[in-house]
Amino acid sequence: MIAQILNREFILQQLDDVQKVLPSLQADLQQPAPQRKELLGLDERSIVSLQEETAAAVERERKESSGQQGDASELRAGAAPIDDFSFISCDPLISNLQSALESYFIEEEQGRRVVDSGVQDDNRRGGRVPSVTDQSIARWQPRRTNEGRRLFNKFSTLDAGWVACKTAERWRARNGPHHFVPEPKGSLKVTDRVRLILVGDWATGIPRARQVTAAIRAELDQGKREGREQHVIHLGDTYYAGWGEEYQRRFLPYWPVDDWEADSIGSWSLNGNHDMYSGGHGYYEVLLQDRRFRRQNGSSVFSLHNDNWQILGLDTAYYDHDLKDQTGWIREQIDRSNRKMVFLSHHQLFSAYEKGGPKLEEKLAGILATDRVRVWFWGHEHRCVFYKPYQHVEFARCVGHGGVPVYMWHGANAKYPAPAFYEYRDRLPRKLEPWAYMGFAVLDFEGPNINVRYINENGRRHYNPKAACDEQLS
Repeated sequence: MIAQILNREFILQQLDDVQKVLPSLQADLQQPAPQRKELLGLDERSIVSLQEETAAAVERERKESSGQQGDASELRAGAAPIDDFSFISCDPLISNLQSALESYFIEEEQGRRVVDSGVQDDNRRGGRVPSVTDQSIARWQPRRTNEGRRLFNKFSTLDAGWVACKTAERWRARNGPHHFVPEPKGSLKVTDRVRLILVGDWATGIPRARQVTAAIRAELDQGKREGREQHVIHLGDTYYAGWGEEYQRRFLPYWPVDDWEADSIGSWSLNGNHDMYSGGHGYYEVLLQDRRFRRQNGSSVFSLHNDNWQILGLDTAYYDHDLKDQTGWIREQIDRSNRKMVFLSHHQLFSAYEKGGPKLEEKLAGILATDRVRVWFWGHEHRCVFYKPYQHVEFARCVGHGGVPVYMWHGANAKYPAPAFYEYRDRLPRKLEPWAYMGFAVLDFEGPNINVRYINENGRRHYNPKAACDEQLS
């Protein structure tokens, strides 16, 4: 990820530039064929649609940031807003613009202006790993305002027409999504001592996400020594918009399972909203075609089971924060045996901080009322939060802190909002900004119980590190 593309003011500037160039692109398309410029195979309808969508996106973004939210009142003096460092937009058009901008610098310019020295002014007091990214556009370094804002100087030497065309091309593909691949007919049998490693919202490719990879790798190596069957499961989201090249850049090279281990360690990935900002084409056509993910058989849902537990991976992103054509399959899996159920998903059923999942709640109401769903892990929110029994789920856990840089807004002793009872609130040391730790969860199945350990990017447990495991789910 490139530092400037993670800066909201920079993106707003590029949005304005794209908006200004679109009328001239439309005029070019109205010229007779011999005089018409090559516009990546686009037609006038695509450009007009992008004009309308860009104007709406600019209006929305000027009113309220589409990035990660937090309590700015908890920022220490001199710290920058999160949007200055880690603008991860939840607006599909802006995410596609960010993706197009990165393609411009890396593909069109062949990386001539991208340097790996990074932008480290968030780290004035030491530390070797940058909190966000180690890539930047050369000669466009940030400056700090008196209020702590981190701004880049005016940048207007892009080929705005190329970026606009690339964004239009991607927007057109996004509006023609990949077909939904039906759920598998069978369920993979795993051992009663299987190890599942869960990591959510990990695929940014930044240095700290790669540290998470290294910590997961250490767990896998330990599991090999113990003779455990092991599977690593990504809970969704490849940034910015889930295009094929983004899986090639940010996901596949850093996935903790090596290609030669594809037959011995399982790899799985759920669908996330950022995966679907491209219409899911990269997710289905690149990620799930990698041989490490072949157990999914090209589907965004899956089922694992042993003698005591049934684990279902759900797709809550093909329809955003909803289920597409899965309720019958889920019911069938539940009715087939008396096993206790573990649900895995990208989106949350409920939350202490953000909106819950009313569509999920509605479609799963009858299933949840059976009290068979004992455990549910999800991502989406870039935090680690544990919940008390709620909405018929005994153990609900958010582990979406795998790779997106976020601030930890809450002090260690601040009250947990209901129904939460724990949040991982440690911050990176010696940083001007209050960066939260990244991490993942290790689930060791032991017959009727699941022993869970929660591990941060440095390989350290953080919930109950003096015990054999952090918690036991049953």
